[in-house]
Amino acid sequence: MAKMTFFLLVVLGFSAMWQAADAQIILNEPVLNGPPRSVLGSIEVFFCKMDNIPTSQTILYELYKDDDHDKLIGEYSSLHKEEAIFPLMIKHDHDGILICKASVQNNSEVVPIFSKPMVFQVVVPVDGVHIISSPFLKTLWEGDSLTLLCNISQGTYVLYSWFLNNTLLHNDSSNNRLTIRHLSSQNSGTYTCRATQELNEIDSLSIMSKGMNVSVKENMSKPEISFKVFKDVEGYFANVTCQVTKGSPPINFTLFKTNDSVTSQFQYTSFVVPIVLDQKMDTVHCQASNGKTPLQSRELNLTVESVGGTVTMKLEKFVRKNFEVLAVELSCHVERGTFPQYNWFLNNTRLESQGPFHRTFHANNSGLMVKLDPHYTNGGVYHCKVFNSFDSTTGVSSPVTLISHEVLNKIPTEVAATVFTLFSLLIFAVLACCIYGVVLRKRQARKYIFRVKDFTDMHGIGDDDGVEDEIQETEEDEYKEEEYDDLDIEAYIEDQDILQTTMIEDSDESEGEEETDFNNYNF
Repeated sequence: MAKMTFFLLVVLGFSAMWQAADAQIILNEPVLNGPPRSVLGSIEVFFCKMDNIPTSQTILYELYKDDDHDKLIGEYSSLHKEEAIFPLMIKHDHDGILICKASVQNNSEVVPIFSKPMVFQVVVPVDGVHIISSPFLKTLWEGDSLTLLCNISQGTYVLYSWFLNNTLLHNDSSNNRLTIRHLSSQNSGTYTCRATQELNEIDSLSIMSKGMNVSVKENMSKPEISFKVFKDVEGYFANVTCQVTKGSPPINFTLFKTNDSVTSQFQYTSFVVPIVLDQKMDTVHCQASNGKTPLQSRELNLTVESVGGTVTMKLEKFVRKNFEVLAVELSCHVERGTFPQYNWFLNNTRLESQGPFHRTFHANNSGLMVKLDPHYTNGGVYHCKVFNSFDSTTGVSSPVTLISHEVLNKIPTEVAATVFTLFSLLIFAVLACCIYGVVLRKRQARKYIFRVKDFTDMHGIGDDDGVEDEIQETEEDEYKEEEYDDLDIEAYIEDQDILQTTMIEDSDESEGEEETDFNNYNF
């Protein structure tokens, strides 16, 4: 009996020691693995594993929603330290954050441990993709704003792409709205949106909506009005054209004064109005409208004046750097006429609008450019003749003018005579200046000699007598009276011999220069 009691005490002691040892077990953090997203209703498998398990007891793995630890999704008992497996049929409530809990089964003494949270997305397949417009599609004009909404009946985690006429416009991972602030005609076309769901790096789901046609009408410009005249067996008529440079058709044009109205599928239309030449006619204007506020053109006077009066022709030369005339430009103008048409003639032969050496310019051919080249036989008599553009039966002509390379590059006699006369006057003026300079220099040199001689005589008298005598008048007094007042005698008496010698040499040089100047201007 005593032995039996001892054995029971030993067993109880070992049990207590084992429980104390288990109480010291610290579990490692488990790792949860699985797909980041999956389609609703599909089967997916999640795995939870803990490395270096510090006990041989059964490990219990439990899968929870992180926001609701009371909601158990799955559990797994690992008897031999194997990895836990959680097969799941994906439901709506699986969407969110998943977490794995590891603990020792049937042992509350060991503290459980949780894995890091894992984000899992439940992809609800997209369906019912369609476009809603705001405002509701009606007549849209330039400058209006438009918002298109890519709406779906169901679907989660959807990416949206917008297309205009099958060209990608906008791609946003979350925004299903396309807004255009200021519409223009370039925004017209068929819009579609595509809803895409990415399952993994390779697979995805996408559905394209039906196309929505958007038409943006172009605002009209102010109408422009013009007219041309034509003639038929019944008389003369004005073909009045009313047009806009921009504006979406159909456009309704109305011509006032006649109250004619035409709806055109183009940006222009014409009205026929009978007229009488050279008589005052009424003014007309047109109005255009394509659905917005009508716009009116300026007023147009339908009075038509026939061609007549004096015809003048102007010539302008184009010259090279060496003054050679390279080409000429002729301009013709008639005194009166509303619709003049000009024709050009060389030696009474009509010239075409463009040729090897000429071309006309301006809409009514009133200008003619002629290239002057000795190799072309384009010299001769030129003139212009003016007709009514709507009736070429009668016309008026300009005076003729002779144009050729030789004539225009010949120096005129008047110009040559003028240049020769001016050159001769220049030569005579230079010669006169030279002669005057030589004579004046000789006279100044002679006056200088007399002045020095007087200074010398004055100095000699002062040395001999010691008194200043009055200077007697000589034949050279006319040179001395004005000059003596400003001369300082002391500055000239330092070296009389040198001064006299210098003045004599200067006089000789002056005479030599005089001879040289005359030799140079010997014509």
